[in-house]
Amino acid sequence: MPFNSRKIALALVLAGCSGLAAADDGLMDLSLEELADIQVLSVSRKAQRLGDTAAAVSVLTREDIRRSGARNVPEALRLVPGVQVAQIGAGRWAVSVRGFNSRFASNLLVQVDGRSVYSPMFSGVFWNALNLMMEDIERIEVVRGPGASLWGANAVNGVINIVTRNAASTTGSMVRASVDDRGNPEVAVRQGLTLTGGAALRVYALSENRAPFETRNGASTRDEQTGWRTGFRVDSDVGEPDHWTISGEAYRQRSPEVLELGPLGSNYTPFDFEGADLLAQRDWTSSAGQAALRAYVDYADVSLNGVASATVNTADLDFQHRLPVTGAHEWIWGVGLRHQSISAKSRVPVIMFDKSKTQQQIFSAFVQDEIVLVPRHLRLTLGARFEARNMGTPEFQPTVRLLWSPSDRDAFWTHWSRAARTPSYGERYTGLAVGVQAFPPFPMATLISEPEEGLRSESVNAFELGYRRQLDRGSVEFVLFRQRYSNLVGASFGGLRMPGLLPPTPDVLLARHNRGSAVTEGAELGSEMAVSQDLRLGLAYTVMRQNYDTTGDAILDGGNVTTANRNANHWLSLQARIDLSSRQELDLQVRHVGALKGQPAPGVDAYTVMDARYGYRFNQHAELTLSVTNVFDKRYSAYSSDYFPSSYAYDRRRFLLTGRWTF
Repeated sequence: MPFNSRKIALALVLAGCSGLAAADDGLMDLSLEELADIQVLSVSRKAQRLGDTAAAVSVLTREDIRRSGARNVPEALRLVPGVQVAQIGAGRWAVSVRGFNSRFASNLLVQVDGRSVYSPMFSGVFWNALNLMMEDIERIEVVRGPGASLWGANAVNGVINIVTRNAASTTGSMVRASVDDRGNPEVAVRQGLTLTGGAALRVYALSENRAPFETRNGASTRDEQTGWRTGFRVDSDVGEPDHWTISGEAYRQRSPEVLELGPLGSNYTPFDFEGADLLAQRDWTSSAGQAALRAYVDYADVSLNGVASATVNTADLDFQHRLPVTGAHEWIWGVGLRHQSISAKSRVPVIMFDKSKTQQQIFSAFVQDEIVLVPRHLRLTLGARFEARNMGTPEFQPTVRLLWSPSDRDAFWTHWSRAARTPSYGERYTGLAVGVQAFPPFPMATLISEPEEGLRSESVNAFELGYRRQLDRGSVEFVLFRQRYSNLVGASFGGLRMPGLLPPTPDVLLARHNRGSAVTEGAELGSEMAVSQDLRLGLAYTVMRQNYDTTGDAILDGGNVTTANRNANHWLSLQARIDLSSRQELDLQVRHVGALKGQPAPGVDAYTVMDARYGYRFNQHAELTLSVTNVFDKRYSAYSSDYFPSSYAYDRRRFLLTGRWTF
């Protein structure tokens, strides 16, 4: 729907009236003062007050996630400034921070309890397969801007760290059942136990059954999502300085889509994901400081219905040590080792692998010193990470952060970092037919993107200036950023090949290289305000510009413009959380996203969407919620599919009824 300020204003006025008229016994999960004391780990790899971080960082608490009605992580991330979230289809997402949005946004590192879910196949995240138990997420930490000095290559534009709950906090039983207006049911169950010696165990299982989106003419896009996930977590007594955690998961997911192959027509292609992981971590404290050792193994497989398949096996070991404070200095250092084996095979010529098997080893080491220049007022952080790998040259990724706190309520910071993104297996070794189009003098030609093993790492120099203010009944954060990219992977004309893949048309070869450069710059505003004890309002607004340097190469410049145009130049999210009574709650979320310019017809216009959630608690053990997506309009489309070409998918108005019982 077009942007309509009257509808937004009406929704928030009604929300405000409802909240002010409510009884005084409604309680929020955390007061706004407590929000500033939330402990975050992603900025400095240590527990640190949110109010003391010299970074643009947002934290979605467990209550934020519950009240948003989010059924998956991308839906929850819509609440965060600087994060662009566009749904491509029923299970397909484009999620990025500060530009370069794509189905596989290559500059964003995503972790679950420190385990990376960033795939080396496409340098991105398979959001389809990340169907987590949302009730078990403690918080989601989002760091906007580079985090490579601590977390390594690929943490270029941001880090998303999903932290799950300790098993001791989920004892007892929980059952969740839901059904949508198409009659698709889903079930999740969880059982928590207290073990001898103070340890605790959690086991869970869930199903996923999501209805497909619609085409422009109202037909099904046939991209329904089905799957399951099961897992466990065991924690020792977390009250002890020496404690450990063991967790594991297994999942299987079917995520089909209809590929549009030009003259070859369309093809229904189920993407089948399966995987498993096992993680162990031990934390301990001694006179030498605090230390943590984490190890995990991960298996992930994706199959494209007889077209192609790929398997990635990962083993990772990470150690960090935080030394006792010495004078004005607090040091933290660590080392890591990761081994990944990748195997891939293709059964059709539209996708080709130069290497069917390859292995990647990465050694890394980091160090950081946090220096108190003026107690309680001025702090300087210096850090750097070194990474060496068997594929590519070593990378040195430094950072400098300066935090000035003139009062207990105000914080100013500035931040400079250099970060790198290593080319993916797909970029190095995969050839792909990316489309069919006219190429004079030929009426039609097949575009073939060719692999290039010699690609270098992309890099960014990022600068950030931020201000955070704690108000009497709220908080506000304002951030300016500018990020300069070099050695970006692009493609230029690499010659003609006849006969082509689809005779009699020739093949136009696109040669990959590192000749691209670009700038992203913008501003982010985030705010939260308690209007009353029963009403809390939130705002997240981003304005951004992404420009590539022109090169005079028509193909390279054209591809860069297409990439830049996949990013909206502004987006806004407004939230209202209302306690109507001790048993009833109402949540409203309004999202406005600017148009994506220059997309294939019919294009992606600016849109405004309002979602609503109503909850009723029968008692402390049972609740029922009704969620409505896209309250005002019948349907809308948010993104043009990339990587795997398909028609625009439209999200219609949806209803979801959910019951949750604990005992």
